[in-house]
Amino acid sequence: MVTRTNLNKVKVLSYLVSLSLLAMLYAPSIVPAELKFYAELVKYPTIAYPEPVLAGGTLEVRIALSPKVEPKALSLTIYNELARYRLRLIRSFFSPRWKCWLALFRVPSDCIQGLYSMRLSFNATRAYSVDMPNSVWVLNRWPHFIKLLYVGDTKTPMGEPYWRELVREANLLNATMLIFNGDEVERPFMRSAWELFLKHWLRLRVPSYAGIGNHEYEEPNVAEIWESIMGYRNYTISLGKFLFIMMDTGMEGWAPLNEIKWMERVLRGNPDKVKILVMHHPLFGYKVKDEGIGVIRVNSTEDFDKLLEGGYIYSSWAEHKREAKELFKAILENDVRLVLAAHTHTDITNVVEYRGKKYYFITTTGVPYDVREGDYRDFRLITIYANATIDVSSLLYDGRGWTDYPNGIPLDTGEGMRPYKIGYIEYYYAPSNDGSRHAVSFKARNELDQGFRNVYVCFKVPDDVPFERYRLIPKPKAYKLIHAGGYYYVTLYGVDLPAESEVAFTIASEGDAEPPTINGVKAVIDGGWLIGEVRVTDLGWGVKDVKVMYAESGGRWVEPRLYDFVESMGNGTLVFKFWVTAAKVANGTKFKVIAGDFYGNVASKDYVYVEGRGLILASSPLTPIARGRS
Repeated sequence: MVTRTNLNKVKVLSYLVSLSLLAMLYAPSIVPAELKFYAELVKYPTIAYPEPVLAGGTLEVRIALSPKVEPKALSLTIYNELARYRLRLIRSFFSPRWKCWLALFRVPSDCIQGLYSMRLSFNATRAYSVDMPNSVWVLNRWPHFIKLLYVGDTKTPMGEPYWRELVREANLLNATMLIFNGDEVERPFMRSAWELFLKHWLRLRVPSYAGIGNHEYEEPNVAEIWESIMGYRNYTISLGKFLFIMMDTGMEGWAPLNEIKWMERVLRGNPDKVKILVMHHPLFGYKVKDEGIGVIRVNSTEDFDKLLEGGYIYSSWAEHKREAKELFKAILENDVRLVLAAHTHTDITNVVEYRGKKYYFITTTGVPYDVREGDYRDFRLITIYANATIDVSSLLYDGRGWTDYPNGIPLDTGEGMRPYKIGYIEYYYAPSNDGSRHAVSFKARNELDQGFRNVYVCFKVPDDVPFERYRLIPKPKAYKLIHAGGYYYVTLYGVDLPAESEVAFTIASEGDAEPPTINGVKAVIDGGWLIGEVRVTDLGWGVKDVKVMYAESGGRWVEPRLYDFVESMGNGTLVFKFWVTAAKVANGTKFKVIAGDFYGNVASKDYVYVEGRGLILASSPLTPIARGRS
């Protein structure tokens, strides 16, 4: 544990206010979330590290009050959209170790597995009520394997588009847990940077853990704002047979010996656990990548000196040889089989072979706004088993090797590449999935070379009609129904998303007689490309397909070079973008937009390109050209 520094909270607030306008210059069109100092009073669990606890087990809460101020009338409720539980207080006491009051609560044995927020109430000189979103992770049993979604480095506000897309994809891919490895914000005292990061962080539906990066420091050894919002800088996650160590590498990119010794004590105290180390700054540097080194073989931990002399150790660690060598020894001698880092804004991946075992060092590009030309932003989806086996194929993007860079799962086309898109795993619910519709459809499209198993699909529909009147089309392999709060929640199981594929499902208790409405098309010429946008609305079963075509000089109809789903507006309207080589578009070039819904209704509109005006509607009206199910 690293204790808080003494930077005054008034000073923190003044920094955040004074620089919030500066931050908004980076992202003037984005509506942020409200900033709260979540970890100011409750130090554990927080939004940065939910506590994993078994149903029927003990939940620990730490309250930052002095020994002389005892919290009384303690009450704790955990809740999510499906359930709410009042927990029984076991006991409370002051802990000198944590410099906090510890309150232990019993989780009900019938508690539904899932991620919960908590509300803590108590009296201590005054009445307190603290809400901590997404801070309690209840499990029925400890997992036999973990599917870990790993990423880092977004630095909002400018990284917000990539961070937003990462969160969307994470909520589909149904990982066991997520780790974000530091550099959440550009500067810690930029209010809107925190607001934009937290806006999406709190939308994650998987248990998610955050590490601190160098960008969260106000100055060396001072991270008061991080500690007030997120909590501890060093901590562990114990999840049955799995142990994650989140180690702070500071503003300057290394860890002092006392911190490394703390890590060693934790490792020695958990010899039978599968151990994963997470730290922001990597141990191995760019030279490993530049020289195409995939495997490093060492006979002794003393071989570290040769690696250091050869320039293979990352610069910030190389400047602290003693600490770097101690860290290397701790990893190998305590069987830390997976070391996850970030910071470099590029992939650096290698394996160390030592005494017949393999130790994997994964540094991923993550989702920062500032990456090298040609590099794409990426993440990892790593499978780790309770017997200490790691699915090596899951460490890399499908088909990539240790020295094939970049080698994470792509999030975008690549820096400076055109045509450009963010998000190769597209999905949406239409018209909306907020419980207001008697017909909701889901569609996912995977444009990657890698497939994904058991993606998350859950419909929310109103219960004002009997569930027997709803139909699931097509019939899924299995589903689970939960009836709560005036809604039916229908979770589909066994839904896979293979490479280069689409999947679609609809739940409906009524038909759909109306075709989609094509609201309009905009297009501009930009650097050799015509870049267009299409908006289509359907309030029945929802928009399923939107196709754009244009006529070449010979009259042949062709599709654009790139087609991209952008977003769902939430009111049945979907937004798409398309790219056409500008040289193929002349004054008078004809375009056609065809839109179909999940019921089978189809509509089309014709447009023509006019120089200086873009795409304008041709004389033909909106035309329903097919009718779906009877």
